[in-house]
Amino acid sequence: MRELFTETSQYRNWYYSKEKLQEIREKNHASAVERVKQRVSEEAELQKQISAKSTPTRGEQPERVNSPRINPSEIEYLKMEDELALCNYYQTQIPLVDSKFPEEIQKNKFTDKVKASAITYVKRFYLRNTMMDYHPRDIIITCLFLAAKTEFSFVAIEDFIKFLPTKATKEVIFDLELIVARSLRYEFTVHHPYLSAYGLFLDMQTVLKDAKKIQVIYEKSKEFIHKSLFTDTMFLYQPSQIALATVRLAAKELNFDLNSYFRTKFNSEPKTKLDNLYKTIDEIEKIIKEYEPTPLNKAKEIDARLHKCKNPEKNPNSAISRKRKLEREELEDADHHKKKRIEDEYQKSLEEVFK
Repeated sequence: MRELFTETSQYRNWYYSKEKLQEIREKNHASAVERVKQRVSEEAELQKQISAKSTPTRGEQPERVNSPRINPSEIEYLKMEDELALCNYYQTQIPLVDSKFPEEIQKNKFTDKVKASAITYVKRFYLRNTMMDYHPRDIIITCLFLAAKTEFSFVAIEDFIKFLPTKATKEVIFDLELIVARSLRYEFTVHHPYLSAYGLFLDMQTVLKDAKKIQVIYEKSKEFIHKSLFTDTMFLYQPSQIALATVRLAAKELNFDLNSYFRTKFNSEPKTKLDNLYKTIDEIEKIIKEYEPTPLNKAKEIDARLHKCKNPEKNPNSAISRKRKLEREELEDADHHKKKRIEDEYQKSLEEVFK
């Protein structure tokens, strides 16, 4: 019988080997840099063309571009490691954003599950996108707003933006919400280790007698689960495996021996399967224990470089954005004229029939 987790979209589309995860990130980053380079070159060329235009005659307005002058040769693009580090820093800001809201919203709306989903959405989003297109400052608040919806803890947009530490508008959040949803393939359900850890908490009470100690272990394990959210464990391991690792970590830290519980639960399993399980738990424990958040000074340094290599196509005041807007308007005008011509021809044919 197959495990239930293997029937989920999370397993099918967001569960990888370490090698596959690295490959996805490398391909996404390489294609993103190449695409942004092309847009930067196009922006620089358009700026040159605008600057080279003759001085407008009396009564004409000069064409202006309200975006920084670009020299493609001077731009240093972010490395994949830079994006991962900055992504990690901004993920850790999600609980801090939550802390700016009234206590009632924090307690009843922004639950552990909501914050975990938001962090997971951010991770998944940047598997298919780049910070040179979408700054993580805007993505984390969009993901938190979206996660509150998908986890049935909806917060009205007016209340949401009221308490945000940034000056985000509802228009920005709504626009990005659709972009994030598409990047997630509209797969909003996230299977967290929290539920598995709670199941272990209940199960341990049927084997072990120290109920108070078990409660303390369970509470401590949730701290390790929270820490694991900022690592790659959600891409690499099943939620039940992460939960088991965090419970064992918590028990070790509290000097509590869980061997009797493991013997009772797993001794009937084949030795090979059991060895693989312990190996997996050891790997997860190592990742969690070795995790270090991106320091603020490093995040600021990467953020400063990101500001210089952003995709100009995402800046509504850039020359390339204005060109794209004009191209869209021309297509819309052409489509409108085509429809009008067809309608006129149809009306003329009716007049010929009924005259």
